[in-house]
Amino acid sequence: MHPHGCLVSTDPPSMKPSLQSLSRNPDPSTGRTRFPAWGIPATIVLGFGLLFLTLFRDRILPAKQVDVAIVLATPAESTAPRDAAAAGLLRSDGPTAFQASGWIEPDPLPIKATALVNGVIDEVHVLEGQNVEQGQPLATLIREDFELALRSAEQMLRTREAERAAQLESIEAGRRSVIAARAQAEAAAAQVEETRDRVDRVEGLSSGSISEAELVSIRSAHRRAKAVEAAASAAVGKAEAEVKQLEANVSVLDAAIGSAKVEVETAQLALSRTKISAPADGRVLRLLGAPGQKKMLAMDDPDSATVAILFDPEHLQVRVDVPLADAAGLQIGQRTRIRCSLLPDTVFPGEVTRITGEADLQRNTLQAKVRIEKPSDQLRPEMLCRVEFLEATARDTSAATGGTGSLTVWIPEAALAGDTVWVCDPESKRVEARTVLSVGQHEDGYLRIDEGLQPGEWVVVGPGDLEDGQRVKPNLIQR
Repeated sequence: MHPHGCLVSTDPPSMKPSLQSLSRNPDPSTGRTRFPAWGIPATIVLGFGLLFLTLFRDRILPAKQVDVAIVLATPAESTAPRDAAAAGLLRSDGPTAFQASGWIEPDPLPIKATALVNGVIDEVHVLEGQNVEQGQPLATLIREDFELALRSAEQMLRTREAERAAQLESIEAGRRSVIAARAQAEAAAAQVEETRDRVDRVEGLSSGSISEAELVSIRSAHRRAKAVEAAASAAVGKAEAEVKQLEANVSVLDAAIGSAKVEVETAQLALSRTKISAPADGRVLRLLGAPGQKKMLAMDDPDSATVAILFDPEHLQVRVDVPLADAAGLQIGQRTRIRCSLLPDTVFPGEVTRITGEADLQRNTLQAKVRIEKPSDQLRPEMLCRVEFLEATARDTSAATGGTGSLTVWIPEAALAGDTVWVCDPESKRVEARTVLSVGQHEDGYLRIDEGLQPGEWVVVGPGDLEDGQRVKPNLIQR
């Protein structure tokens, strides 16, 4: 204790920390060094960089641009298989060439029952899956508005007809007036002749034979007769003009009556269309109407006026997405076998009827239509099925084709380098060398390949210097 009452530390001087001891470097004799502070973030950045290069290496590194072409396939004997199909010589019991999945749909198209007038559905008379006959009512629209429109049109027609009848009566009256006016004009003309004769005789007498007053009276009578004649002639002209005007009005009323009749027929047609009937025999595939629902024409929705969609259960087909690798063996008239999971023990014979004009770029397929011969009543549209396409061989190969009906593979001549062809994978965009066998047959710039390639594969045209597994940027050329 300090004499003044302050506490004094008793620790030795060696125990006191100092800033110099804290700032001193580690003892070199221990062999330890501190890890730099910037090392941890640098290691994290380096790890992310390696991960980025691993994931996006193909996008970062430049790829060589090459031209590629699709391997084509044709029947072994030019167009003989197609000719055999057109002649009905294709076998229906031959081996399977390839298979593809598809969905059942109406053949050739579904049938829509459409409301031809705008209105609100009052009642629906059928249900989905129900068989209907042509002309059978499917639904009815509320009729009151159409009935009022029909009565209004009929009333307008009756009004026009009554106006025409009244106009005809006016014409008859006008004609009678014309006859009366002509009679008056004739009487006035006779009076004029009579007074003119008296005037002529009086004026021929000697002076003093007749008084001046009588002479004036005779002349005045003649002038009055002429005035009456002029008035009668004017009355005749007026009556005839009125008759002509009435006859012209009749022509206008005839046109108005014709328009009123058209309005009546239009209202009758609209009223009859409130009953929506089946346009053909079939089965209800889908109902698109319910009581209280509006049906409108000229809308953006293509089914805004559709009440029901029908299909014929005896005419069904399968829409099949055939991979492009197998599409070379697809042709019109080709026989098929169709199987459906609904009836696993039943095989339906079929025939290719159509091949669509455009392939599906995303799915790499070509769609075909296969007619089902003698379909079961249990089949329904949109059921999944499997189609087996049979080899396009004829019953009498010596007469029809003279060959086996197999496919011949062709590639552009520039794609072959020695006996090697570079094949490009459309998914990974990488190439591989493949040894092929060719007999040297050339046709229109293409070379026949007997072994080593499949139809639909991509081959590099003019490969140049390539390595197995090299990533490329393919440019598909059309030939």
